[in-house]
Amino acid sequence: MSGRRSSGRRPGASTTREELIDAARQEFSEHGVTGATTRRIAARAGVDPGMIRHHFGSKAGLWQAALELPVEPGRFLAAARTAPHDEVARVMLATLLRGWDSPLGGAFRAVIRSAVQDPVYADRAREFLLARAIMPVVRRVAPEAQGAAADPAVLAERASLAASQVTGLVLARYILRIEPLASAEHDWILDRIAPTVQGYLTGPLAGAPDPRS
Repeated sequence: MSGRRSSGRRPGASTTREELIDAARQEFSEHGVTGATTRRIAARAGVDPGMIRHHFGSKAGLWQAALELPVEPGRFLAAARTAPHDEVARVMLATLLRGWDSPLGGAFRAVIRSAVQDPVYADRAREFLLARAIMPVVRRVAPEAQGAAADPAVLAERASLAASQVTGLVLARYILRIEPLASAEHDWILDRIAPTVQGYLTGPLAGAPDPRS
């Protein structure tokens, strides 16, 4: 593993802690919180398993630290909050894809995988996807949000439908590895999925009156 030691303490408490967090993000993204083991996490980090207990108390404590994303979702999706209304879905998905395919991607994928495996962790995924990422975009671009009295139920419907596409994309591309989606270039994905998400964000909803009419 790139010259890392399989055991023994690394110099510097902060370095060891960050190594464990990085390793845990990889482990949780691959195996979820249920399948991950502290022994494998420690081996990835090149430290003794006792360092997990020393720094985090338990695997659950390490999970919490690993899912403290280095980038605040609001800042991460800032581009989607300023994009033209008719381009917001493509901008949002492009930003997410870049994040998922970056060194930060393990933390994002760990949120989804852990939520699927254990309902206890689903609140974290919902809070990230809805309250902190998608809902602020919905409040900005949804037709219902442009009037004086936006309907919270309609905004929640739009956010949940957009979230269904986002989570489905994560599961299919990164966890289930369904081809050709798993290996596709970003533009290929955006051309096929962004129009659907755009419809959920700004288009007419079935059975709901068009607030622009």
